[in-house]
Amino acid sequence: MSVFDIPARLWTIARKVEDVLAFQDKMKESLEAIDSRLRALETKMIKFETEQCQLITTAQAAANVAASAVASAVISDVVTRVTRVEMQQASIQARLPPP
Repeated sequence: MSVFDIPARLWTIARKVEDVLAFQDKMKESLEAIDSRLRALETKMIKFETEQCQLITTAQAAANVAASAVASAVISDVVTRVTRVEMQQASIQARLPPP
């Protein structure tokens, strides 16, 4: 073993320790970034869950409006048909000779 082997090995070990510490710092930064993104996702999910009730209420209201529109159209069609039948009946009665 030469006299220069021990300082070279110590230098190599010191460099590897520096590399490990640098990697640890990078890992810490990465984990903090992942943590902040997960917190943001959690916040969005909580907001979505709270707005879900409002979404259901809005969908029910839209369904009620659509049902009312369909019912209104059906009633309008029935009234139109009854009116036509009444008009035809009146026309037929007008053509009949008086009793």
